[in-house]
Amino acid sequence: MPNPMASGKITNGHNATEVQLSLPITATSEDIIKRYRENRHWRLYEKEWIYRNFPPAGKTWLDFGCGTGEITSQLALLGAARVTAIDVTPGLLDMTQKQAEIDGVAERVRTICGDITTAPAEQVDFVIAYAVLHHVPDRLQEVTEAIVRWLKPGGTFILCEPVCYIPMLEWMRNHSSVPHDALDDGERKLTGADLTLIESQFRDAKRVHFNTVRRLSRVIPSADRSLRSIDSALRMVPGSSYFSGNVIGYCRK
Repeated sequence: MPNPMASGKITNGHNATEVQLSLPITATSEDIIKRYRENRHWRLYEKEWIYRNFPPAGKTWLDFGCGTGEITSQLALLGAARVTAIDVTPGLLDMTQKQAEIDGVAERVRTICGDITTAPAEQVDFVIAYAVLHHVPDRLQEVTEAIVRWLKPGGTFILCEPVCYIPMLEWMRNHSSVPHDALDDGERKLTGADLTLIESQFRDAKRVHFNTVRRLSRVIPSADRSLRSIDSALRMVPGSSYFSGNVIGYCRK
């Protein structure tokens, strides 16, 4: 599954899956793995936040909607005992397998091509869905039920998704000149009601929000780090989450 996408279309005519399938496969650099071992800026970056708060080492994982296998391979390189990667696109599963082979972790990675709602579930410590659920917004109930089946008792589901709490903000963005990324058919940002539906399947759930003012980095790229720092500070401000563009949710079975 593709990474978080903004609303709107890019001009080259490709959808998000086609963009992913066109990406080159290269070995994960030691600098990247060092970064995610240390997670020095975990308050600013979503993936660092996840790896710091849920260390992969020694745990079993399901990477739902694995896409090109970037996270699958990172989890294994960070010491995961086993990573199962599932996606509906055969070409992306081929890329995931090749990524694991290039990174030398293929023995701890298994790929499944298919729909999570019909694939036989195996008990894992963690399920991660990184920018996946907004591609299946009309199937959240059945997909979440399938995720619950994959988790061990006490296991944790981690999601990272684009979110829209205030429709007017999205309307304004769609009618602005801010550049847009490619979209797949049917995808949309999750809403507060969507998140509540997902969380209702678990005994405990929490959210952490990102990308409040940082979305301005699309028009001021050089300010990205500063804008992320402002976002981090805004988490302490009541009500600021409603203006966020991304959310990490973590739900315990």
